[in-house]
Amino acid sequence: MPSRLLQPLGAAAAIVALVAGASALKGAARLQPCASTEVTASIGAAAADQPGPDRLTIVLAGDAGFNPKGEAVAPEGFRDKDKKLMSFPETLSGIAKDVDGDLAFVNLETVVTDRNDLVPDSKGQTSPYNFKSHPLALKALIDAGFNLFSLANNHSMDYGANGAEETLYHMAVAAAERAIAYAGIGTNFEEATRPGCLELGDVTFGFGATGIVTGQRDEHRAGENKPGQAEYRHRPDFELIVNRLAGLPVDYRILSIHYGLEGRVVPDKRQLDEWRGYAARDRGIDLIVGHHPHVAQGVELAGGSLIFYGLGNFIHPGTTEMTRFGVCRDYGLMAKVHLARIDGDWRIAAIEAIPLTKTHMRPERFSPQEGVRRIYALNHLGAQLSDGATAEGVRFTPRADGTGLYCTPDAAALGGKQGALCASWRPAPAIPKKLGRQLAAACADKPFYGAGDKQRAPSPFGGIRR
Repeated sequence: MPSRLLQPLGAAAAIVALVAGASALKGAARLQPCASTEVTASIGAAAADQPGPDRLTIVLAGDAGFNPKGEAVAPEGFRDKDKKLMSFPETLSGIAKDVDGDLAFVNLETVVTDRNDLVPDSKGQTSPYNFKSHPLALKALIDAGFNLFSLANNHSMDYGANGAEETLYHMAVAAAERAIAYAGIGTNFEEATRPGCLELGDVTFGFGATGIVTGQRDEHRAGENKPGQAEYRHRPDFELIVNRLAGLPVDYRILSIHYGLEGRVVPDKRQLDEWRGYAARDRGIDLIVGHHPHVAQGVELAGGSLIFYGLGNFIHPGTTEMTRFGVCRDYGLMAKVHLARIDGDWRIAAIEAIPLTKTHMRPERFSPQEGVRRIYALNHLGAQLSDGATAEGVRFTPRADGTGLYCTPDAAALGGKQGALCASWRPAPAIPKKLGRQLAAACADKPFYGAGDKQRAPSPFGGIRR
């Protein structure tokens, strides 16, 4: 079947231009793609000329997909293990109220298509995990408030080049209707390494995405005339993506990285060297968002940069119910990053941490008591990140609703919602001794897979490494 990616893009771009023009006539600052199509993976439109806000919130969520392994896609939703049908909006209903930021990020770890005739890619495995989700699942995410999408991960090529082109086609159609940015795959290498860009009044956001390729397979790596993604573990690819993002003339830069050993809650040397070292310290990326290990890792302030080493799962019926992995590995992390513009620079005012359960079907908050236990687990991990120089692990103060809050020293003086959020904030208390002993064991640094027996060790995908 011939590609349907290229032909509709001109019409889609025209629609975006009309939408942007209409918003400009209304005279209000509105989120939209950046004016220059040379720096955005979304489709270009006219630049906004209204002033933007001086306070912003960015919502972050981890890995997302909307169908079990190998299942057919359907517009009405997907079926759970008991064959009960669940619609896409219903799947998101437990956390919809928390997707209330100016920007909202999610890693889209699935091919997006309405076709059931795509041939799955074996990825060199005897029992591969191939995921595809209906375009109405993407619409449900956008309707919920998500507008930043990473496409760079080890499931972007689950249905080969045809699947990647399907995803790009449906992202372009979505971008014709709403202001979204996406990055990470492309019809060629240039597109696959190209950052996205969004504007909100006079504020511009750059967005880049990179991730691992299953087995580092060359056929999945984009080429001059070949669809695919760049390979995070190929250092020149990583540096190119970071440098293209760092070179954008924007106000704030966000980098998504899909990498890590599944089940590991402690960042490895590559993460520290490349995320903290190269991306944050050397190239000044403001916000680095990690995912892939299926579990949450610690949060770090590295100079002026904020790093989430791992957000864990968000929503994915292809994964297992995580409770069997214990208090340090059984939750996904949703976060809200509150920014304030001070003297022309965007600075972190506060960070909220929201532990999520039931990420295999319908994510929702834990009960307050159980949520607090996960906040302490996150603090246990954060305490291991400080390097005695510029890197400092973030510790969240548990709140009565089971979430956590970190505020910078001057946040309470900002006034408005951010000032009110931090008005009574106090630094995080010490972890209770009994829980501390439990966390020391539960958060031991180990992957899901045993060193020499990947098949028998438990994993979120039934014991088989992807």
